[in-house]
Amino acid sequence: MQIDVAFTPGEVQALARKVCIVVDVVRATSSLTVIMSKRPRKVILTTTIQKAAKLASQQTIHPLLCGERKGLPPEGFDYGNSPRQYYQADLKDRVLIFTSSNGTRAIADLVMAPHVFLGCFLNGAAVVKRAHDAAREAGLDILLVCAGREEKFALDDAYCAGSLVAKLIAEIAASEEFSLGDGAQAALGIFGYYRDDRRLIEMSGAGKAVAEIGMQDDLTFLLQRDFIDCVPELIRKDFPEPDHGFSVMV
Repeated sequence: MQIDVAFTPGEVQALARKVCIVVDVVRATSSLTVIMSKRPRKVILTTTIQKAAKLASQQTIHPLLCGERKGLPPEGFDYGNSPRQYYQADLKDRVLIFTSSNGTRAIADLVMAPHVFLGCFLNGAAVVKRAHDAAREAGLDILLVCAGREEKFALDDAYCAGSLVAKLIAEIAASEEFSLGDGAQAALGIFGYYRDDRRLIEMSGAGKAVAEIGMQDDLTFLLQRDFIDCVPELIRKDFPEPDHGFSVMV
């Protein structure tokens, strides 16, 4: 088994043999982890606001439109991209349609992988266990994919990926063989170098953007480690054209 990290979705290759963990810690994979822990009926992801509106019009049950552009909910949306707000919401049995600037695009790029899980600090222990179990059972590698920011390297995602690699290594039995790719070793180095996770998140471009719109309390919330035992997983059965929509389940 090889464990590696792609710091942007553009680095990803040869998905057929990889169990993927998508990381968009500020904030999409954190928000979606919270959302799925609230037991909605269905969550549909899409990459654009226009597709979200179209999908909403096609649902037999009135959905909640959720997500953001530049950190804020688009006009007419019910919720934005705040994991803290979703934690306080009653979403049981609701249908949600979710789109974000970076996270949903990264997930869409991985639809050909055998398994795609969503990871963050909130579900770190749970997501690495699911990924490791899936990879070991099928003889696959594990790839952590950072959503990045505007298709570029994002320090917050790289740091979170490094923390998940560390958890993966701890999960693997001493008798099990594995190797670390260059990306995984670099992510571990970033994780080991920065000791103050709150300061790192605040210094990152995504953290600064969240603070600028007055939602810095989200950063405190999403930094909680192993707070939620829930692992969203990508499914595609409802949509013949993945670019138009795709669902997550737990």
